[in-house]
Amino acid sequence: MKKVTKNLGMAAKVLMVALLIAGVSVDSFGQKKKKDKKKKDKKEKVLERPDKVGNGAVDAYVSSAFDIFEKNQEISKKLGDASGSVGDMGTMKADLQKQMTDIKDLLGKSKAAGDAAGKLPMKDKPKAVKAVKKGTDALNATQKAIPGQLEMIKTQSAKGK
Repeated sequence: MKKVTKNLGMAAKVLMVALLIAGVSVDSFGQKKKKDKKKKDKKEKVLERPDKVGNGAVDAYVSSAFDIFEKNQEISKKLGDASGSVGDMGTMKADLQKQMTDIKDLLGKSKAAGDAAGKLPMKDKPKAVKAVKKGTDALNATQKAIPGQLEMIKTQSAKGK
């Protein structure tokens, strides 16, 4: 009887180890798929102008950031349009260069806007901090897009000559 019990005990241990290994491997594969899905969701996210939070410094920062972002999006559409005229290229280039200057100025003010959001009452603070982050994200996205847009202008101008 002892031998049977000992064999059953050993079989139970082996079975438990096998279940543990199977559980860990299934769990890790499930986590990997979740992470991949989250990465796709982040990439597909479109920046949208947040609602005003009621603080002058925060609202001004966010509004200015999204004004530049939206203006840049219009330029992207014009550059992507096959029938875009070469005559507009000089104006677009000057506008993009002004945007770069404005972006640098605004990014310098982002800390002050974040500090202003942090000083708000607890009920308003999360919304304000999130708005400042979205404004900064819009500025960073615009700043990242401008070199490619300038290159497109250069290429299209060379084709039009």
